[in-house]
Amino acid sequence: MNPRIFVLHVVVHFLLTHSAVAIAQISDQYRSSLPLINLRVTSGFGYRVHPVTNKYDLHRGVDFAARCDPVLNILDGTVTDTGFNPMLGKYVRISHGDFQSIYGHLSQILVIPGEPAKAGQIIGVTGATGRVTGEHLHFSIRFKDKYINPLHFLRSLLLPEQLAQTIN
Repeated sequence: MNPRIFVLHVVVHFLLTHSAVAIAQISDQYRSSLPLINLRVTSGFGYRVHPVTNKYDLHRGVDFAARCDPVLNILDGTVTDTGFNPMLGKYVRISHGDFQSIYGHLSQILVIPGEPAKAGQIIGVTGATGRVTGEHLHFSIRFKDKYINPLHFLRSLLLPEQLAQTIN
């Protein structure tokens, strides 16, 4: 089986068994990509005990296991910000209209602010920068000024609209 199709099956299975309502519906006309070639969730969206601070707080994204993996842009957009944040480490922020995708804890950033970024384009390499216990990709989605569950967002990109409506 094609590795990309296998990953898609794994993501769909996870989302079908662990997901509620899709938050964002994206038209089929947009080309999309997963943020990593292989996805394995190590920490989900929502409240949790932070592994470094040991305090209960909101995890505004999802963490995927990674080891020096290329990070892919999920949708066509424009790089709005790159840099270093003490918590997020090296990061890239890309605007997709009302949505923003954020990729954190990178070891390398391969894009610059202001440049267009195509879906599937390599924008960085995973790492362990910032406040982390080990290497992974922190992936967040913001709709306007609110963080939303990235797994719900990815599901809306990957599943046909009819199937997404059926499982909600």
